[in-house]
Amino acid sequence: MGRRNRVGIIYWHGDTGSHQVALTFDDGPNEPYTSQILDILDEYAVKATFFMVGRNVENFPQTARKVRQAGHVIGNHTYSHRGPILNTPSRVANEISKAGEVIRKVTSVSPYLFRPPYGAVGPRVLKQVERLGYVVSQWSVNAGDWMGAGPHKIKKRVLSQVEDGAIILMHDGRNLSPGHDRSSTVAALPEIILSLRDKGYELVTLPRLLKLGPLNDKKIS
Repeated sequence: MGRRNRVGIIYWHGDTGSHQVALTFDDGPNEPYTSQILDILDEYAVKATFFMVGRNVENFPQTARKVRQAGHVIGNHTYSHRGPILNTPSRVANEISKAGEVIRKVTSVSPYLFRPPYGAVGPRVLKQVERLGYVVSQWSVNAGDWMGAGPHKIKKRVLSQVEDGAIILMHDGRNLSPGHDRSSTVAALPEIILSLRDKGYELVTLPRLLKLGPLNDKKIS
């Protein structure tokens, strides 16, 4: 898959003429790591975007609410993270809709950003996403933390790929594995933030990077 924006359908990055980048975290909530990431983001006054799995929101509702209360953006990452088996329109619609319902019930957020598990997006998924009124966000920088890399390697991968308008993929969870170890992500995060700022980047939420409007406050249709 390429990295060009397909306006109104898929976003791979923001304005390449800006000096802004967005940190995004997939697969949570997941404790204790989501809360540790929230503490770091708060310490450095950074707002990020969290693509949450519906079942994990059910497992950690208080954490999901903490993400919203801290002013971060919440996106939909399906209910059960079953990307490869989304092989019928009804399954696609159910995974997206059920996650959206859980997120709304727990956090009072109506998410309008969607990221498919594993980045697996095709005509079937896009059709349902459009019907349900979501905007798809992929990424242009992959931190590689899902591969079990250590903090130094995670930081190196981010900094070697980053450019204006980058959407940075990181993880606070792993699929449906409560308590999955994301300590390397946590350890790398402060140095990533400081290094990005040293390079002159402003760290913003996805809606701000993509100029999509108010944070979480409305659903695009």
